Amino acid sequence: MSDDTMISTPAGIGVSLVDGDPVVRHARQLMLRSEKYEVRSYATCAALLADPRSRDYPCIILDLEMEDVDGQDLLRQMRATGWRGKALLLDGLHPDSPMLQEAERHGDQVLERTVGDRALLTAIAGSIDHSWAGWNAVG
Repeated sequence: MSDDTMISTPAGIGVSLVDGDPVVRHARQLMLRSEKYEVRSYATCAALLADPRSRDYPCIILDLEMEDVDGQDLLRQMRATGWRGKALLLDGLHPDSPMLQEAERHGDQVLERTVGDRALLTAIAGSIDHSWAGWNAVG
């Protein structure tokens, strides 16, 4: 297999999923696992912050429409504890939003909350720094 083929596979790459809606969270978790991503899901931002393994996953999918969510603060806290990944923020932010501008500075993306599976998978693949591949393979 060529290196390009190995880089494009999501097997063993971790994604943290934060969504307060258990039905949406479960459906996305199943979809991501079916695509061979390792997934850790959380009902709250506090749960994500409390899990030291979340720092090992290069991508966070965060629903910004959850109650009491300050996405910027969450990402600042994650980065302050050593996380160096990218975030996919699910919301419908206005193009002039300070959150959108900060997200762009860090290489994060803001997507519509109702993003489809294919578009979400494309965004995840584009957000992954492939030097992370294999760090979190479960064995």
